[in-house]
Amino acid sequence: MVPAPGAPGCPAESRAAGPQVPAPTREAADDSPPLWVSSRPGTASPGAGGSALRYVERGRMAAFLEAGLARVLFYPTLLYTVFRGKAPGRAHRDWYHRIDPTVLLGALPLRSMTRRLVQDENVRGVITMNEEYETRFLCNSAKEWKKVGVEQLRLSTVDMTGIPTLANLQKGVQFALKYQSLGQCVYVHCKAGRSRSATMVAAYLIQVHNWSPEEAVGAIAKIRSHIYIRPGQFEVLKEFHKEITAGAAKDETCHTSET
Repeated sequence: MVPAPGAPGCPAESRAAGPQVPAPTREAADDSPPLWVSSRPGTASPGAGGSALRYVERGRMAAFLEAGLARVLFYPTLLYTVFRGKAPGRAHRDWYHRIDPTVLLGALPLRSMTRRLVQDENVRGVITMNEEYETRFLCNSAKEWKKVGVEQLRLSTVDMTGIPTLANLQKGVQFALKYQSLGQCVYVHCKAGRSRSATMVAAYLIQVHNWSPEEAVGAIAKIRSHIYIRPGQFEVLKEFHKEITAGAAKDETCHTSET
């Protein structure tokens, strides 16, 4: 376990018993009703069309408010993360953890951490789950990472309420697997290394080990006990697992037919 940047050898909090992984529940936003449209382009049923438009507008407004709230709370919550990284005793949280020989999961990779990550941890890839404003002043840009031999993949996800898309989970997992095949490491992060980035790492473990979402999240929690996978994030992990399982079954059928 690694202390926060600049922290004097603080004892890491116990990881023996990670938090219980709650049974996921479907959020209302994830169970969206269909948008009814007319079979003819440019026309719609007056009642259904008006309802659909109101629904879309409400969704847009909610997303706008969530993104705005995330921006307002970004620095206060980041300061809390820094405080926990430097706090002694049970309040201490390590800035990042190594999950397996390839993947490290953590908070923002501050510029001061660059040499440690590249030289000591053999990091050659960075998966950034943050929006650009979160990393603009504190972290390396893609060009700065490239100068030190590191490739950055940004998969922007809104802080606090955001759910990585299935397509982005697939991109991130393939990115990590590329560096796994090269014997190099990938640093996966969001702001605090708790939700967005933990969801990505869980997808990677599902792919590598053919684990269920529960198994993947549980394995991470044993190492980084303060992760928090929200219900909507758990739902997308279930979708990812379903695709992996279906793909494996298809490959097995093709192999059987060929033999």
